[in-house]
Amino acid sequence: MVRLKNRYLLIDILYPDPSTWPSSKSDKSKAASATNAQLAIHSPTSDALTAGLLAKMIREEVSELYGDYGVGKLGGATAGGINVKYLSPATSTAILRCPRASFRLVWSALTYMSHVPAPGGDVGTKRPNGGRERPCVFRVLKVSGTMKKAEEEAIRRARREIVRVRGVEEKGVLGDLISGTSTAGEKIMDSIMDDSEDEMAMDEDD
Repeated sequence: MVRLKNRYLLIDILYPDPSTWPSSKSDKSKAASATNAQLAIHSPTSDALTAGLLAKMIREEVSELYGDYGVGKLGGATAGGINVKYLSPATSTAILRCPRASFRLVWSALTYMSHVPAPGGDVGTKRPNGGRERPCVFRVLKVSGTMKKAEEEAIRRARREIVRVRGVEEKGVLGDLISGTSTAGEKIMDSIMDDSEDEMAMDEDD
């Protein structure tokens, strides 16, 4: 029996907005601006973006870029070669499954995608069907052969983002007093995650 091999892509949807970039001169304002910019870039996605809609958008982008060749590599128009296994609008994170032979086509299609549906009340670019689009950037964080590894990477990055935001907030309140502590905290968190990854790798080898 032939085993179908897949690849799992962990993607992050970012919302860069130049108006939120830190530009103030005072240290306190800079820290607040940096925190606001960080939160704005990683802001939640509208519930209008569903797993089915995201898969459809990717298939359409692959078809537009690569034509029938790209659609064939995904398994045909109705084969459903792209499957969204996980989508969290709150964290703007998703895990996609696609055939191993075509994951680079999916990756390149994500690179060219620049809009997601916006909430009804938000101001955005109007679409032909009457809805609105919100500018965004799709970033591929990890390509894995198993969904478990993609999930572990998503958890690791979420923890690092929390540590980074907290570090910026604490530095803004206490100045340089705890800057070394926040840096040490990040190093400790990284070492813990690296140790846990090594243990999991050893367990898999056994």
